[in-house]
Amino acid sequence: MGKKIGIAVGVIILVAALVVCLVPLKTVAYTVMVDYQDTETYYEDELQEVTEPLEYQDLGWGFSGGGPHFKLMNRGEVAGHFTIRLILYTMEKDEYLDLVWEYPHGLPEEVIESKFEKLVTEEVLYLEPREIGEVDWSWEELAIDPARIEYDGRWQILPDEVTRVESVQVEKQRTVTKQRPETRYKKVTLLDYLLHY
Repeated sequence: MGKKIGIAVGVIILVAALVVCLVPLKTVAYTVMVDYQDTETYYEDELQEVTEPLEYQDLGWGFSGGGPHFKLMNRGEVAGHFTIRLILYTMEKDEYLDLVWEYPHGLPEEVIESKFEKLVTEEVLYLEPREIGEVDWSWEELAIDPARIEYDGRWQILPDEVTRVESVQVEKQRTVTKQRPETRYKKVTLLDYLLHY
């Protein structure tokens, strides 16, 4: 009988030892590094062409006994061409006087556009930096007799465009692989738990 009890106790101890050593019963947390994709913003210097008009300063314009005149200065750092455009609206003086009676407070723009004859003339000036240039047209050149013709004018300055190359920072994006910690769970044996956690 004692031998049977000893065998039974031995079997129980063996089963308990196997359970403790081999059967995963305890849940534990552990951390691993995992890869993931992310978008990263970065800046890079790039050469780009920048186009901008020449700078100028209007130094005065008008109409005199000799004809229309215009004066300007190249305020930029580079030389270039400036197109001076004169849009001249003309009308016989008698017709003009009739209109003035109709519009005593000044002629509206749409009346000028519709009833006057439109003459467009241009001249191109080449100016070095800080150089001043003038344009003069004579009434004879424009075939206008100011004693017989009434006129109204508009000026336009059309400067060349200057193209230069400059370095600019450009925002870009790229996909990169990064790592982050991630908590995971596993079951371990009681012996492993007691020894390592």
